[in-house]
Amino acid sequence: MQTVIERDRSKIHSLNEKLHRTQQMLYDSTKDYLELKYEGRSQERVWMVEKDRLLQELDRCKEQLDVSKDDVLVISDHALEERQTQNLEIEDKTEKLAKRLHLMNQRYEAMEKRRNLEIEGFKNDTRILRNQLKDVEKQLYKVTVGVGEDGDMFMLHNIHQTAKRSKKMQSELLQLKALIYGVETDLRNL
Repeated sequence: MQTVIERDRSKIHSLNEKLHRTQQMLYDSTKDYLELKYEGRSQERVWMVEKDRLLQELDRCKEQLDVSKDDVLVISDHALEERQTQNLEIEDKTEKLAKRLHLMNQRYEAMEKRRNLEIEGFKNDTRILRNQLKDVEKQLYKVTVGVGEDGDMFMLHNIHQTAKRSKKMQSELLQLKALIYGVETDLRNL
């Protein structure tokens, strides 16, 4: 019996040691658990603060985005209006330039026709004056050939009239020539 008691004591002692070790392990585990739980809560608080900060920053960024969108819309509307205004101005200028070009072409064509008509008139006047000059020369020849002694005065009178007509025709020719040069200068200046 003694051995049984000792053996039971030994078992009780061994069980007590196991119990103490188990209690110590439970205590340590509980302590570790509570520390981890406390650290987890602390970390969770830090995360919550970080989350709140990030959410506030996100809200601020959204507000800035909305403001930027409004600014971009205003700027793009303004740019669109400006471009439309510029397009209208360009169309206006183009239309005015086209009208002006058309008018200048018409003026040029009219001046070209006028120049051609004046050249034709000058040629006709020159031909007529040459014919008149030939007629005068023929008359002068007839007068000089058919004149006798009494005809000297008559011939002098005819020569004087012929000279007057020649001077008159020369001045008319010079006027026509000056007119043609003036028209040509006008055409070049266009």
